[in-house]
Amino acid sequence: MHKKIEYFAGVNTKNGFTSYYQEIIGNKYKKVYILKGSAGCGKSTFIKRVGERALRDGLSVEYIRCSADSRSFDGVLLPEKGIAVIDGTAPHIMNMKYPSARENIINLGDFWDEAKIKLRREELIALTDRKNVCYENAYRALSAAGSIRELRNILISSVTLEEKMKSFAGRICKKLLKPTSGNADIRIQTAFNQNGMDYLPTYSFAENVYLIKDRYDIAYRFLDMVRAYAERIGADRIISFDPVDTKKLEAIYFPNEDILFSAERHYKQSGTKKSENKPINTLRFIDKNGIKAIRQKDRAAFKLYNALLDSAKQFFAEASRVHDSIERIYIRSMDFVKLTDYTNKFIGELFG
Repeated sequence: MHKKIEYFAGVNTKNGFTSYYQEIIGNKYKKVYILKGSAGCGKSTFIKRVGERALRDGLSVEYIRCSADSRSFDGVLLPEKGIAVIDGTAPHIMNMKYPSARENIINLGDFWDEAKIKLRREELIALTDRKNVCYENAYRALSAAGSIRELRNILISSVTLEEKMKSFAGRICKKLLKPTSGNADIRIQTAFNQNGMDYLPTYSFAENVYLIKDRYDIAYRFLDMVRAYAERIGADRIISFDPVDTKKLEAIYFPNEDILFSAERHYKQSGTKKSENKPINTLRFIDKNGIKAIRQKDRAAFKLYNALLDSAKQFFAEASRVHDSIERIYIRSMDFVKLTDYTNKFIGELFG
């Protein structure tokens, strides 16, 4: 097992924020610590420190990155200990299902100086409301982008050589995949935020990488065929959804075979890989004469799609700036000395 992997468990999509926390955690962990608090109260640092201690002890660590800011952490999973520490605040709200028996709440709000926060009450309310409006507008732009993308997909489907693609997918899957237990997990490698497409090297360890060159946005259809084959034979797989449209796939990893199929534009290599990637050019599945007839419409749709994504990106950037203002207020209202003492005690007991 790889000692450290990083991925997203929630993403900003055309339908709003979509969370996969429940699917990822499921019933696999015997103890789940749910962090509550505010922006700037130290949740990310708390999570990071738990992961760092686990790595020092030689344990495997799965870091969940924040989809709004991939520099921050939303969770850490320790599979070998059966322990998860998760940020349970909005938008990825988590609450206790089996209080104390499985889940415990850690309220970092206990380290607030409420008198200081009270002095900034009206400002915090105004900033929070403004941030929410920014997110609402960003999701409107993503929704519009999703509609234009569907239009483009419909156009391209009329010139896609479906049977040729299906035949190729069947041949390559038959050659590479084997029946196992049929487990399916989720690990999201790309999120959309104020930086646009934000990529993580989630699968950079994969030795056998099939990168799907995707000029006309049909990689998801090929990946659907690969997934269908894997489901049919019961191959273990880890799937990564498209960051804007979670009905579409952008990657599938097969852990037993150490094989990754990924849309090329969404794959981030760690920089240390020595194996060569294997390209799959989807142009082979496009009717050359047919595409000429719709090329102008496709280009117009693609241009509009990117313009709407850029609009969403700007709204997310504004939301991020407002969030930073909120964060600064709470940072000045925290007793980080007491929080550090608590964190040290928690980690000592967790790994003691």
